[in-house]
Amino acid sequence: KTSKRISCRTRYKIEKKVREHNRKVKREKRKNPGKNKKKKLIQVPNICPFKEDILKEVEALRKQKEEAKQKQKEVWREEKKKAKEGKPKGAEKGLESLIEDAEKRHILHENISASDASSSVKAYYREFKKVLEAADVVLEVVDARDPLGTRCKQVEQAILDSSGNKRLVLVLNKADLVPRDNLEAWLKYLRKSLPAVPFKASTQLQSRRLGRRKLKKASASDKKITDELSIENKELQGSKCFGAELVMSLLANYCRNKGIKTSISVGVVGLPNVGKSSIINSLKRSRACNVGATPGVTKNMQAVQLDSKIKLLDSPGIVFASSLGGEHSDAAVALKNAVRTDSLADPVIPATAILQRANKQQMMDMYNISDFSTPQEFFSLLAHRKGQFKKGGVPNAIAAARSLIEDWNRGKIRYYTIPPEDEHDPHVSSEIVQQMAEEFDISSYEVMETDTLNAGLTQDLVAKGMVIQSTGPVE
Repeated sequence: KTSKRISCRTRYKIEKKVREHNRKVKREKRKNPGKNKKKKLIQVPNICPFKEDILKEVEALRKQKEEAKQKQKEVWREEKKKAKEGKPKGAEKGLESLIEDAEKRHILHENISASDASSSVKAYYREFKKVLEAADVVLEVVDARDPLGTRCKQVEQAILDSSGNKRLVLVLNKADLVPRDNLEAWLKYLRKSLPAVPFKASTQLQSRRLGRRKLKKASASDKKITDELSIENKELQGSKCFGAELVMSLLANYCRNKGIKTSISVGVVGLPNVGKSSIINSLKRSRACNVGATPGVTKNMQAVQLDSKIKLLDSPGIVFASSLGGEHSDAAVALKNAVRTDSLADPVIPATAILQRANKQQMMDMYNISDFSTPQEFFSLLAHRKGQFKKGGVPNAIAAARSLIEDWNRGKIRYYTIPPEDEHDPHVSSEIVQQMAEEFDISSYEVMETDTLNAGLTQDLVAKGMVIQSTGPVE
C-alpha cells in the first residue's frame, strides 16, 4: 500500500493554492452575484392534467440523448482503434505515402481555387450585365497611362450591340500621371472611334464636400486663349477632382439633344482598379462608394443618385475568363492591376515583364541598386536593398518580385504609353462615331478642354516617367 505521507513543503504549497483558489472564487461571487447561482429545477406542478405524459416525454428525451452520446463515443473508439492498427502500415510506406497525400491535397486545392476564380468572374459578369441593361449611357473608365491596355473590346462590343441604342463614352482617369501632350495625343486618337474625356478623381480623405476644379465653359467660336482663362501651372496636380464639369456638361448635352425630359441612368464600367468608384465619388462629391488600392473592392452593382436627372450605376471590375489563362495572359492581367498581388501563383513572370518594359537606368536610380544583367540578378539586389531574406540569408526573389509589382500598381514607377500610328478602329463604324459626336456635342468643349490642359506639368512628368510599350487591349 502506497503511503500518503508527503513532505511539509508540498503540503504547505497545496494549502496555499487552495486558499488562493477559494479567495478567487469568493471575489468572483462578489463581483457577479447572479453568475454562479444554480439553475432552479423546473418541476411540473401536480395541478397539471398531463403531468405523467410530460414526465414520460422528458425521460424519453433524456434516454435518447444518452444513447446518442454513447453511440458517438463508440464511433470515436472505433476510429481510434483503426488509427492505431493502421500505424505500422503507414510507417512502412514512409515518404511515398506522404508525397502521395501531399499531391492529392495540392490537386484538391488547385481545383477549389480554379472553381472559386471562375465563379467570381461569372458573378462579376452578371453584375456587369445588370448595369448594361439598366444604363442609357455607359462610361468606360480607362487608365490614362495605358488607355489601350485598359480598354475591353468585348465590353464595348456588348454595349454597342445591346438593345436600347445605348451610348458609350471613354473616360481617361488618372490624367495627372501623364504629360499634357501625351494626354492630348491619346484624346485625339480615341475620339476617332468614341467620345473621350480626361478626368482626375479626387484623392481627398474627407467623407463629404470633396474638392472640384470648377471651370468656365468657353464658346466654340472663341479660339483665342486669354490670360484670364488659362489655368495655373499646377492645375492637374493636387488632391482635388478635375474633369467633372466636362463630364456633367456632356451628359447634359446628351439629354438636351435627345430631348430627354425625365432622367437617365449612367453606368460606369471598366477593368478592376481603374478608378470607377473614385469617379462616382468625385461626381457626387462625397464617399458614396467604397474605394481601395487593391482590385475587387466593389462586389455588386450600386446605384448613386447624382441629381434629379442623373443616376450613376457602379459596377465591379470585370476580367473575362479568356484573359486568365497562360503565362503571358497572367503577366498582362497583373500589370493592369486586375488581380490581387498576393493571389499570383508566380509573381516572377509579371515582374520580369515590368523589367522588360521599363528603362534600366531609371530602375537603378529609383531603387538605388548597382548594374544588373538579368531579372534574377535585379530581384536579388532588390531583396538585399529591402531586407527580404529567406532562411540562411538567401535573398527572397519571390518577395522582391511581388514588391516590384506592388510598386508598379501603386504608381511609384511612373510610366506612360504612346498612341499607335494606325488610327483605324474596326469594331466601331464611322456612322456611330459621327452620331455620338453630334449627340454629345464634344466640339463645343474643345476650347474649354484646351484651356484646362494648358498646365505646365510636362517637364516634371517627362523627367520622372518612362515610355513603355502598351500591354494591349483585353480581348
